[in-house]
Amino acid sequence: MTTTTAILGIVPGLQATSLVAHNLKVMKNFNMKKSSKMSMKKPIKKMVGLGVTNLVGIGLIKPTSQMINNL
Repeated sequence: MTTTTAILGIVPGLQATSLVAHNLKVMKNFNMKKSSKMSMKKPIKKMVGLGVTNLVGIGLIKPTSQMINNL
């Protein structure tokens, strides 16, 4: 295993760590007010956006890993 391949081998782990950090950042700032329906729209949009980010991010980790293993 070359040094370059060894360094690239940590990329999927870094992607997963970055995704977790992003989730924690969004959840830290998540504020759900139950006083009115209008105030719930913004947090719901944040959660939907977070879900989309997770679906795409998780879906990209495996192909990235496969590309690195093929080097």
